[in-house]
Amino acid sequence: MNIFQKLFVKARGLQWQIHRRFSKFTTVHSKQGVLHIRLGADDYLGKHLYTRGQYELDIVSSSLEFLRSTGKCPAKGKGTVVDIGANNGVISIGMLYGGEFEKAIAIEPEPQNFKLLIENIQLNGLNERMIPLQYAVSDKAGELVFEISDENSGDNRVRVQTDAPERFNESKRPVIRVNSDVLENLLQKTPQNFKNDIALFWIDVQGHEGYIFSSAKDIFLQGVPVVTELWPYGIYRAGMTQEQFCEIAAGIWSVYWVKRKQGFIEYPIIELNTFFEELGDEGNFENIIFA
Repeated sequence: MNIFQKLFVKARGLQWQIHRRFSKFTTVHSKQGVLHIRLGADDYLGKHLYTRGQYELDIVSSSLEFLRSTGKCPAKGKGTVVDIGANNGVISIGMLYGGEFEKAIAIEPEPQNFKLLIENIQLNGLNERMIPLQYAVSDKAGELVFEISDENSGDNRVRVQTDAPERFNESKRPVIRVNSDVLENLLQKTPQNFKNDIALFWIDVQGHEGYIFSSAKDIFLQGVPVVTELWPYGIYRAGMTQEQFCEIAAGIWSVYWVKRKQGFIEYPIIELNTFFEELGDEGNFENIIFA
């Protein structure tokens, strides 16, 4: 980021502070489409879009470039992306806006985020190209307790009983109940041309990823690449151990990729434990690719 970009971001940050005093929401024209966002004091996703005009665009672009260069994803403009933990839709809407894929299935359980998702689909004229589903993807159908972060709309999570250490006062968060289902059932709710043309899974569910993987093994064994957040602390808080997560992953994939300074580096799946140790349990996370 050059000096002019830094000055622009700083100025937009000051505008953010003023704007949020008078409004709870606003609309931004970003590199990922026209998006209705929150103006909460510490809402990382909304603030990033407001001040920088993009959110995780670098990892989206570099991941897709890598997957296409290795033949793991179809050419631009083809296929369906499945966005699990879609929030306000910035990732999947951004992918369609940027011409990366033809269609998207966006799955988000939290009511306010889902409302923004619907609004943003309409704002970008994507009603025919996106299917929104208001569910938490998990290992069972039914209802789940879901905790709401007042500070960060991207850190709403499925709550479970766990002895894992608590670092962010999660136990004090308000909770709601949300509908849940397994991935296979949810995909059956979408039109044939959407579910038969899946080219990528993009997953960010704050530590609950292992439950999705364990209940959708047959889907992921078909070879569609998965870009997912790996957050050891969130995984432990979701009630799953490092060993359990790594065993589930090893039952599906043989390798994974991590973006380093020199590009995406391939590792054997048996070294996933090592990457857990690299990230630690203090809150560090990283997007990785399974394929």
